[in-house]
Amino acid sequence: MGDVNPQPVGKVQSSATPCLCAALRQASRAVTRIYDAELRGTGLRTTQHFLLKLLGRSGEVCQGGLGEMASLDETTLTRSLRLLQKNGWVTIRAGTDRRAKLVAITEAGKAKVEEARPAWSRAQKRLRRALPKGTWDLLFATLPDVTKAASETTPGGTS
Repeated sequence: MGDVNPQPVGKVQSSATPCLCAALRQASRAVTRIYDAELRGTGLRTTQHFLLKLLGRSGEVCQGGLGEMASLDETTLTRSLRLLQKNGWVTIRAGTDRRAKLVAITEAGKAKVEEARPAWSRAQKRLRRALPKGTWDLLFATLPDVTKAASETTPGGTS
């Protein structure tokens, strides 16, 4: 006896969800796949590239502050930094308070960001072309507000 409701073959269209978290995560994973595909030849993943660029702009920062700037949980940040340090792209040293770790990009890290620039630009162009007119600018205008609001709202809070 055959399957009454056979599954479609080929690409499955994503369905809309009334859950903002699910919708953002779904979009983020799809976008990340594009950037990771372009960055693959550089030896960087999207999160690693983002952290290097962030460190290039901010200079040496404490690891906790970097996590806040990047909106990354401690586990993801530590795992990403470990790989960046292993490759010589960042340095991590103890701060004045031994519990604090200070992170900085190295010259090799800056060179890696430059090496990755063409791949990152290709990903940017692919997405910009694929999005409906006006969506690119709308996302850049809206997403910082979403990040800020979510960062200021604590689970179980009244905000």
